[in-house]
Amino acid sequence: MPHRLASPASTALRRRLWRTGALVVGGSVLASVTFSHVSFVAFGTIDYAGTMVAATLIPLVVASLAFGWIAALTLRLDASRRELEWLALTDPLTGLANRRAALARLADWRDAPIALAIADIDFFKRVNDRLGHDGGDASLVHFAKMLTRLLPEGWLIARIGGEEFLIAAPTPDFASFAARIEALRVSVAGTPLITPTGPYQLTASFGLAARGSEEAPDRLITRADLALYAAKQAGRNRTERAA
Repeated sequence: MPHRLASPASTALRRRLWRTGALVVGGSVLASVTFSHVSFVAFGTIDYAGTMVAATLIPLVVASLAFGWIAALTLRLDASRRELEWLALTDPLTGLANRRAALARLADWRDAPIALAIADIDFFKRVNDRLGHDGGDASLVHFAKMLTRLLPEGWLIARIGGEEFLIAAPTPDFASFAARIEALRVSVAGTPLITPTGPYQLTASFGLAARGSEEAPDRLITRADLALYAAKQAGRNRTERAA
């Protein structure tokens, strides 16, 4: 599983725990010292200095240990929550965003023009038949790595099912987007998957669509899917643009 840096929410939680811990421990010490001082004034004591030292150290140690245990449990629960959230939005095989995460990201871009592509590995059943399911998984990982390596940071890249991937960018420059996708297609075709039995040639087809108005994401995806179908019908290993 890819390493993930601590989120801003996790960092803020740790800071709140440190502040709360300081208040709890400091408050415990202050309360203990105050109680001991009042008791001494009211009733007297044999060793005032020793009593005050004990009144300081005992709550300091006990409260620190207790709060440390509570803080550790809180951080573990927060880590588990973030792990579940990550799993809910990530394809476990490729580490890319999944369909749910992709739709959420597209919804966030509701006021922006969007250029979108649907990609599909050609003849994926043949890959599984020739290389087995492990080889099929390896081809998906290989393709996903090429997408993340060759496409700009900030673009949405997701595996939305089977051998189908979604690529999108919030840009009005559809021509540049299409050129990057075509360059990607050429690179995929020229970079074989290395298997124990030798290199295996993979190709992919792409359907592209642009949104310049308030078109819903599912409608935009449908138009890109239709363009992908046209690319398949035209012989595969090609890009087609939606009407």
